[in-house]
Amino acid sequence: MTHLLSISIGPVQDFIAAARRTADLYAGSQILQELSRVVARYLADQNALLIFPSNQEADGANKILAEATGDPQQLAEGARKAAQEKLKQLWQEAIDGLPERYQKQIDQGRAQLQLESFLEFYAAWVPLENNYPQARQSVERLLAGRKALREFVPTQQNDEGIPKSPLDPSRAAVIDPRMWGEATLRLPDGAHRPLRIKPTEHLDAISLLKRCYGAGMYQTVVDTRTMARRAQNPKAQPEDRWGEDDDRITEPQPYFAILVADGDRMGELISRQDNPEAHRALSNTLDDFAHEAQRIVREHHGFMVYSGGDDVLAFLPVNQAVVCAQDLSESFRHRVRGTLSAGIAVVHYREPLSQSLQRARDAEKAAKDGGRNALAVALHTRGGAPITVVRTWDRLRWRELLQSFEQGDLTQGLAYELLELAREWQDDMNVAYLQAEAERILGRKERKGLKLPLFESRQDLLDYAKELVVARFLSGVKTENQPEVSRA
Repeated sequence: MTHLLSISIGPVQDFIAAARRTADLYAGSQILQELSRVVARYLADQNALLIFPSNQEADGANKILAEATGDPQQLAEGARKAAQEKLKQLWQEAIDGLPERYQKQIDQGRAQLQLESFLEFYAAWVPLENNYPQARQSVERLLAGRKALREFVPTQQNDEGIPKSPLDPSRAAVIDPRMWGEATLRLPDGAHRPLRIKPTEHLDAISLLKRCYGAGMYQTVVDTRTMARRAQNPKAQPEDRWGEDDDRITEPQPYFAILVADGDRMGELISRQDNPEAHRALSNTLDDFAHEAQRIVREHHGFMVYSGGDDVLAFLPVNQAVVCAQDLSESFRHRVRGTLSAGIAVVHYREPLSQSLQRARDAEKAAKDGGRNALAVALHTRGGAPITVVRTWDRLRWRELLQSFEQGDLTQGLAYELLELAREWQDDMNVAYLQAEAERILGRKERKGLKLPLFESRQDLLDYAKELVVARFLSGVKTENQPEVSRA
């Protein structure tokens, strides 16, 4: 009998986001992808027919769906063991790259316990007969129920009196960071890469694995400070500032952008696939989009942290983020025949990475809550109140507003005067008077006969004023070869 087998591998969001450095963040996404690929390969080797992903080498598929002709329970258990063995292999490869004196300082007993309890692996299966949509819905409900019944078994780590990991407080440290300040990772070419472990970073085994894995990917990773610099120098690389003292150098542009994007109503789209072949075709399309998304982000001088199917997490220069998001939305619409919602958080490169990531995810949620098929841009300046603007893709005016500020057609005070007007206006007051007052303020501030949109409510003006504030901020960022505009 053929079964429809669904497997979920995690943890996902919390595992990836538990990072203090960009390299840690990237390592989390790559490790998860490696584990997922191992499971897909194992299933394919056991003659299971992959549906999602359709290609065993695809990136980002932490949920796997396949047609299984053998014993599904035995197949799931074999896949779990393959993932667990891969995790141990990655750990051993990381440890082997450390100098011997650091290897000896690791509490290997506690580390092995943490590795054995880390992986979240859930599986469910149902007979696959003639009704594929019904079977898929049934197996997904079973999988969701199985995930809800998580096994909260405490890990006995013999950790009394041992500091907890700052990246995962449920796990105790396996190293004493005070002894690891000079620790390096040996690379395949014989060079050594510093791990930059601070005296307070009591890393657990998983966090230490991510730190070592990320150090080995240094030629790929772009840190947040370098990304901020790319707003003025798109070719900036991390090695350009090797050895600099971050605390003594003031960046002319200290902000960068984090973009989070996600396909809208993907469950409905998948439900419309009425047979495995149609679902495989959709899987191929999503894989194509994931690769195209990587190209688009590179084209805008960004760094792709994660791209899997309809999910995107990327770092970008602040003056490229909106255009990049628009290009991703267009690509998704043409390739997948669906809509994309995206959130952009403009944040300071010195802010804690976990906090900045949450702000980007909050922006994406604002785009979803605003009706989907939209972009939310959240500006988080140091010392200022956060400002979030949500616009559907067909109502974006960023390029027009940025150009107006850059050319000097709009003065800096216009945005804040309109914002103050919107905040003081009462909802029950005549909107026609609101429009007239906004036009009067514009007449005093602009220089080229620009027109305001027609406001139907105080909220419309408030949203427009916020959009102006963000556009004014972004317009102050000079791109490479961008001429200065005369203000005379």
